[in-house]
Amino acid sequence: MTSLTRKAVIDAHPWLKDRCRPMVISTGLDGLLAAAFLHHYLEWQVAGYYDGASLWLSDQALENREGLIWVDLDICRPKSRSIGHHILSPTGNIPSTLAQNCNPNLLAGIGADSPARRYPYSTIIFLLWLHNIPVQRNLVARLLVLHAKAVWMNLQREAGNCIQWQERLPGYDWAWLFSKVDTELFERRLRDQLYAPLQHLVSLEMSGRGRSRHLQLRNGQFSFNPDWDEDVFLKLGGFIGTHLKWSPPHPPVLTRRIDAQLQTASLESFRDEDFPTSLVHRGVFSYTISPRNKVNFALINF
Repeated sequence: MTSLTRKAVIDAHPWLKDRCRPMVISTGLDGLLAAAFLHHYLEWQVAGYYDGASLWLSDQALENREGLIWVDLDICRPKSRSIGHHILSPTGNIPSTLAQNCNPNLLAGIGADSPARRYPYSTIIFLLWLHNIPVQRNLVARLLVLHAKAVWMNLQREAGNCIQWQERLPGYDWAWLFSKVDTELFERRLRDQLYAPLQHLVSLEMSGRGRSRHLQLRNGQFSFNPDWDEDVFLKLGGFIGTHLKWSPPHPPVLTRRIDAQLQTASLESFRDEDFPTSLVHRGVFSYTISPRNKVNFALINF
């Protein structure tokens, strides 16, 4: 197993250290955490949102399309710079179409043919490692980071793979961040000190087929709708700022919404094509490969 190095990742994607970049973010907690981190440390500004089905844009985004960074998103355009973590390659190779996509699975050579080895963490955890920024020694701050993309539950279910990824991403204090996650005490704290206050701020949906090992908790996730949830953006930004001490970005003034055409096909159906370059020719804007080797893709004219 080859370890990644911060220098190699940044040399391949030097824009990761740029300042004052406009970004389009996902509409869940991981996107908001990543946006707050990048705004606090690099002064990036939110210029729009994308949830895989609709794209919301400000004038800043429309006027600076080539300069946008897509955060907690995987974009299928050769010149689009993005930071994501989905499985995108059948075999783990990095096609030229995705050369600007900073994705730990691609960096580690992991594709759809080895799903058990996929990156089990979140975008915010990858950014914390990449910039070597420790999390505030604050319980709720730690819970927030572990809650994004249900990392805490992955640590319980996929201990072996999670340990391998700690070795792949060396030089970070994983021991403290992941300490005692597989305990009843951790789950009580998650329920009482994170889920309870979040219920007062946002509509937290307790979902997912799996349950935690000790208290049978479901993972609590949310996704805000930019059409009417600016208050959620502001409330969560304030909550993140209070506990992680990151200055949250301002919400953008949205002027355009573009809805995607969503389609699904089997990965096998692309066997004789130049994948994923063939998707670009079809007008595909983003896609993911599911654990069952289904390609879910969105066509957007942008």
